[in-house]
Amino acid sequence: MEDRPLTRKYARIERERRFLVATLPLAVDPDGFERLHDRFVAGTHLRLRRVERPDGTVLTTKLGQKVEDPAYPGSARHRQMTTIYLPEDEAKAMALEGLQACKRRYKLGEQGFTFCIDVWEAPAHAAGLMVAEVECPTDGALDAIVCPGWALCEVTEDPAYGSVHLTRFGRPRG
Repeated sequence: MEDRPLTRKYARIERERRFLVATLPLAVDPDGFERLHDRFVAGTHLRLRRVERPDGTVLTTKLGQKVEDPAYPGSARHRQMTTIYLPEDEAKAMALEGLQACKRRYKLGEQGFTFCIDVWEAPAHAAGLMVAEVECPTDGALDAIVCPGWALCEVTEDPAYGSVHLTRFGRPRG
């Protein structure tokens, strides 16, 4: 019976590139951010995220999973992402163990897309680090992105700049 398959395709493909940033670009309002509180669930690919306004008002809570895209094995640019949006009380009811991180997220429109610039606040060994990311709907659009003038370099393929790695080990040395 084909109406009850064992697997279903609920995930979307995330096409993303990341860039190291030294300072916020001048076009970014330093007070215009959302605060992201992440818990990376131990032993899984799951992340519980709470997004807040600067005053602490919760905007959304979501449980997400990012896994390798089978069509692009080993690629940091392509991942499958599944998201479940949760009421805050349900998210609080989940007693999930794992690494925790907090960062301020700024948004800047450039090259026809929204760059998200994350400024790490916690853990302490990652505090102050800035990493920008941009998502695109197609591979062609992703390939057309150039390193912004306000970024130092691209770090997409460097696993040391992945969120779980930064949460566990902090800023890469070098």
